[in-house]
Amino acid sequence: MPKLQRSEEDIKAILLIGNIRKRMEAKGVTDRQMAICTGMAEKTFQRKKLHPEYFTYPELVRLMKKLDFPETEKLEVI
Repeated sequence: MPKLQRSEEDIKAILLIGNIRKRMEAKGVTDRQMAICTGMAEKTFQRKKLHPEYFTYPELVRLMKKLDFPETEKLEVI
């Protein structure tokens, strides 16, 4: 069976998932704190964290600001 290549969108989603987890761990921020910051329920944040394509643009902006994403990581997922 041939190996399927991941789409560019899939790769960006995987990178964003990893960056969110990494920065939350480094800053000691919980899902609850991030949910409050982004203005959603904790369960909703947890679901969107696993499927970042469901974040709205304003939610992503607040998330990246709270977690101090550097410009390189922001550009990586756009």
